[in-house]
Amino acid sequence: MPSWIARAHSLIRAELTLLQRLGDPDGNLPAVASLGFTLRPLGDAAQPTVVQVHTLPMDELPAVKAAADRAVEAIGGAGMDALVARATRVWMVERRPMAGGDPRAPLAMAALLAGVLLAPVVPPEGGAIFGLKGARTRLEALGWRT
Repeated sequence: MPSWIARAHSLIRAELTLLQRLGDPDGNLPAVASLGFTLRPLGDAAQPTVVQVHTLPMDELPAVKAAADRAVEAIGGAGMDALVARATRVWMVERRPMAGGDPRAPLAMAALLAGVLLAPVVPPEGGAIFGLKGARTRLEALGWRT
C-alpha cells in the first residue's frame, strides 16, 4: 500500500487509504477479493469518498475479456491489444461510490489502477479503451486537478 499511496499522490493528486487489512500477513491477495478504498483530491477538505474494487482471475470473466477486446477494436489496437492479451486479473471499480459525495472517485481509482498496474481501463458503458493518460484527461474535464 505505501507505493499505491505514493502513486496516488503523484499520478492523480489524491489521498488514498485502504479500508480493511488483507488477511495474508504478506499482503497477498486471494484469487477473488473485494477491497474498499477512500479517495479524495489532495488538499480537499471534504470527506473522502469510498470506492469498492473487486479483483479476480481474467479466465473467470469471459464477458469482461470480450468487452475489452471490443474496446480495443474500437481504437484499432494502439498497443492496448497487447495489454489485454497479457492480462491475468480483472480489477473492477464499482461505478457508484459506496459513501461520500465525489462521483469522480471511481474514475480516479480506475486511473490509479491503470498507472499502478500498467493496465487499460474499459469503461462500463463500452466504447474505446483508455489508459492512465485518457483517465487523467477525463478527470481533468470533470474538474479534478491531476
